[in-house]
Amino acid sequence: MVTYKSKTRKENHSKIHQKSENQHTIKANKNTNYIGVYLFAFLLLFGGIFLSIQNMSGGKKSPIIFDDDGNASLAPHRQGKLQKELAEIDRAVQYSLRAEIDGLFPCKTCPNGSSFIHLFKGEVWKIGVTRKGEKGRYPGGNYGAPNLLFLIEYEGTYSECLKMEKMKIYNYPLLPEALKRDFVLAIPPGNEIDN
Repeated sequence: MVTYKSKTRKENHSKIHQKSENQHTIKANKNTNYIGVYLFAFLLLFGGIFLSIQNMSGGKKSPIIFDDDGNASLAPHRQGKLQKELAEIDRAVQYSLRAEIDGLFPCKTCPNGSSFIHLFKGEVWKIGVTRKGEKGRYPGGNYGAPNLLFLIEYEGTYSECLKMEKMKIYNYPLLPEALKRDFVLAIPPGNEIDN
């Protein structure tokens, strides 16, 4: 029996020692888990702040730059865009889109809900203005209807072209092509309805 008790004491001592080690391991695992949680929370917070900053700027380049003395100025990409737009204001055109052939064309201003109008070759479908030229205004030649021709009628500043456009749109009902119809269109059939 003594031998048996002696073995039991050793086993008990071993079990107690093992239990003590397990408790230390559990505590270490808990500490490791907390570190992981803290690390995850930090990354989540940092990522949120980063995304917020990106969203505030739209993910785009800053519109300003600072020199070594801390003076702010427009960033080169903004300066270039400004110069381009200022040049466009000085170089605009007033144009008309005219029928290339006799036929039916979409009508945005026709009475009684009619969606088409017959135009003869050369008649006005739309009067407009652009600062971007024909290709910039109508990429791929998509004028809003087939069989139309882009004709520049006036070149000048954007302001001058807008004035010319307004005069031509308001005077459209007085054109011979408009007067010969049995109904009156206040503006060309391809222009949007004005209120």
